[in-house]
Amino acid sequence: MEWIGRNSISNSFVMKKKTEIYYKKLFDEVKKIKDLKTETHNLKYKNGKFKFVRIFPKKINKKDRIFFISAGIHGNEVSGPITILKHLQRIYDYAKKSGLKLIIYPLLNPSGFEINYRYNIDRDKGVFGNNDFIRYELEGGRIVDDLRDKNEFKKWYWSSDKRFNIRLPEEVKLAHGLLKKEPLKQVVAALDLHQDYITSTRVTATYAYAFGNLKKYAKIVDKLRKTIPVFENKLIGAGYSVSNPEDYLRSDKNGIINRHDGSITDLLYRLGAKHSITVETTGRTPIEVACMVNLVWITGVMDLITKK
Repeated sequence: MEWIGRNSISNSFVMKKKTEIYYKKLFDEVKKIKDLKTETHNLKYKNGKFKFVRIFPKKINKKDRIFFISAGIHGNEVSGPITILKHLQRIYDYAKKSGLKLIIYPLLNPSGFEINYRYNIDRDKGVFGNNDFIRYELEGGRIVDDLRDKNEFKKWYWSSDKRFNIRLPEEVKLAHGLLKKEPLKQVVAALDLHQDYITSTRVTATYAYAFGNLKKYAKIVDKLRKTIPVFENKLIGAGYSVSNPEDYLRSDKNGIINRHDGSITDLLYRLGAKHSITVETTGRTPIEVACMVNLVWITGVMDLITKK
């Protein structure tokens, strides 16, 4: 099987259940690593049933530091799942050298991956999309899902909190349940791997979302610049109304945006992850380059943890 691009994946595996092929190859890779194992959960939609896979260490001690990686929340953004499949051994070896344990959710939206669609096979994106993990209470009691670049709020909650009665897509509900059982206080870094098919562009480029002091990622971005252009000081409309430029946020000189958007990385940042980053490459970026960007971020953040 050749993973050479989004369109080729879609065309080649429509009739072959590409999620099953992906998982079979992923399980083969995990079996090569004696310290990792997988568990499988079931997702049931109106239009089909799919597996949801979690990769985790066979043993986690209370003092272990955990590096969390997630990918594929938007089904048409395949570079993250492919990065994990093709480079799992490399990622594991680097984590082990850095004294880190791995927990990986390689394909958060398997049914969307199957049909090459942003949301799930039922076309259910929930209330505010399927990367929905937080609600913020503002002064005065107003509840919002996105603080944009303003880190001002009274209290935060999981979006699955029963007091809100929010309808979440099936894959998101399952992810919430699994995350609540994880040793999240031990997570020192979290990376969520994406591709941007919303921003209108014909160029290969990368940018990211992160929190706190963004200057600490400058060396990672400098390394990326040797291979791919960085969207620096650029208005980005992905995740907002792309027809209204007033909604856009501007990246900094390293192509990073500070946005508390209620996403999975926002959640893990609130739970204490020192580094919590959403990695983006434009839809025009060749798959091999997008995987390289993901790897540079993964190993670069591991280096930061080790040096710290």
